[in-house]
Amino acid sequence: MSHSSKLIFLEGPSGSGKSSLANALQELLLPTMWLSFSMDTLIYTLPPSVLHRCNSANDWSGVDGRAIGAAALRCLRALVECGNNVIFDLCIPSRKFADTLQTDLRDLFPITVGVRCEWSEIKRRTLQRGDRSLEEAERSFRNQHQLESYDLVIDTTAISPQDAAEKYLTSRYKTG
Repeated sequence: MSHSSKLIFLEGPSGSGKSSLANALQELLLPTMWLSFSMDTLIYTLPPSVLHRCNSANDWSGVDGRAIGAAALRCLRALVECGNNVIFDLCIPSRKFADTLQTDLRDLFPITVGVRCEWSEIKRRTLQRGDRSLEEAERSFRNQHQLESYDLVIDTTAISPQDAAEKYLTSRYKTG
């Protein structure tokens, strides 16, 4: 893994711990500043009533997911090209998006991390969080699309976000 990469890419299903890992990495990597950015960053700009319908009723009608995905990639590129260090987390919605993502971001030399978690733990986390439907989490888990390869895969089923961040850091310095 490159020490000079300005992009850490976390991929995994909803509820696997990507955002919690991103937050833990931000703290662990201080004093270097890392921005946390995700597809959710843009999704949470939807009107509250639409967001509630999407997350609670799993009704995404009227929401152009492809346009939001394309915008997220453009925003991510702009953040990195402007000199920011970015931790980007995403559940990949389709094989086509996975391929586009890898092609579009290749020149940014991302460090890619697959975030994995057993369904029983994702279910527990989803019910505890209460910000999205169990159906949405299960669909994400069953239909996730992965990258061709990863620099590191972390299973968060039985470890804390801080332990996952330490695992990332230990792996980075072993292989970097």
